[in-house]
Amino acid sequence: METKSILILPASIDKYRAHYIIPGTYKYLTKKIRLSDFQLTNSQQKPIYFGAKGLYSLIKSFSVINREGIVIDSMTNSDYLIMKMMQQENPIQRDINRYIHQNMCNSIQSISPAQLQLTEEVNKQDATKLGAYIDLSFMSDYLMKRNISNDFMTLMIEWVDVSDVENGYEFSRPPSLYLDEVLTSQPVDSDSVFVYNTIIPDKVVFYAENEKEASGAYDIKALKENTTETRFNSYNQQIVKNMYFYVPRQNANSSINNLGLTNEDILDIKINLISDGVQVMAYSGLDTDAKRLAHLNDNVNEMCIPAIGAYSNLSTEFNNFKMEQKVGLYNPNTNIQYSNSHSYTAFGLNKMVIGEIIVQFSCKALKENLNEPMFLQTLAEVQRFYKPSTNQVGNLTM
Repeated sequence: METKSILILPASIDKYRAHYIIPGTYKYLTKKIRLSDFQLTNSQQKPIYFGAKGLYSLIKSFSVINREGIVIDSMTNSDYLIMKMMQQENPIQRDINRYIHQNMCNSIQSISPAQLQLTEEVNKQDATKLGAYIDLSFMSDYLMKRNISNDFMTLMIEWVDVSDVENGYEFSRPPSLYLDEVLTSQPVDSDSVFVYNTIIPDKVVFYAENEKEASGAYDIKALKENTTETRFNSYNQQIVKNMYFYVPRQNANSSINNLGLTNEDILDIKINLISDGVQVMAYSGLDTDAKRLAHLNDNVNEMCIPAIGAYSNLSTEFNNFKMEQKVGLYNPNTNIQYSNSHSYTAFGLNKMVIGEIIVQFSCKALKENLNEPMFLQTLAEVQRFYKPSTNQVGNLTM
């Protein structure tokens, strides 16, 4: 197959969002749509380092829209990409993937410890000096399920707030869209209906029972437990595959801080699901870190070792939690101790939800102000379909 790369400039772009239009007058590969040829800068001339989502920290939401203005696929919470990125290794495209993962201390390959110190501690590879690209196809299961298309598409990208990136950011050169035109006689996809997964978020509100102390030291067994049982209405009459749960970090005003890191002040998480009156997990559900990590590996894929190390809330003393005694990977660029920073829970539901899903959640949460709410974030893989001939898009049912 012969292809050539085509550059598409944004139809409109500002600091909030960008629109790119694929005209549909030629055949192109849907699995290789990416943003490139951009440059970041900071008004204070400081380095820019991202959090757990790497370069995807720049994108708040992403949508694929057809000629009639119908949203075929979208991702309104890009934290889902963390689950996909924590599985990635970089032996083939070493440089590109290292750039993507370096800021989350994940999948790092280096020639020597001296090289690691040079790049990670001396600010030699901040985002203002990287020539990387952002793979948009990686964000859409619809684009990954297709191969060759000649459809008209509008790609809408919403950028994250400046405050969501340490030291802030702006594009000194705006990103361009690149795709590969197919020059040979391979036909476009002949499927009449495309079935794919899309990510539907939801959240549960709860309140902490334990006030944070100035000493930062806690006896885990003496902490009070939060318990909540909530019915979801977001997934009725839908085929749900994997469901992910985590407690995100929050800003000073209690809004969710969408940096892709979980709240480190949450201990002893226990979680279970009831679907249509049937308990998904027997024997108290996922009531230990070991069980939650095992199901995350079983339902998603094996995690990289740094991601596993950032999964549990580790301390140097058993049954005693002290903020200054946390252990785990430390990233000097982002000033983050990667202990309990990827505390995700995964359930493999894989069924049609007829009536309801109920989540049973308990934890030992710490909060400076007990009257401020906390959130249990949910990301569910829901199966959808798209029929190009009639422009029908909807949830797939049995």
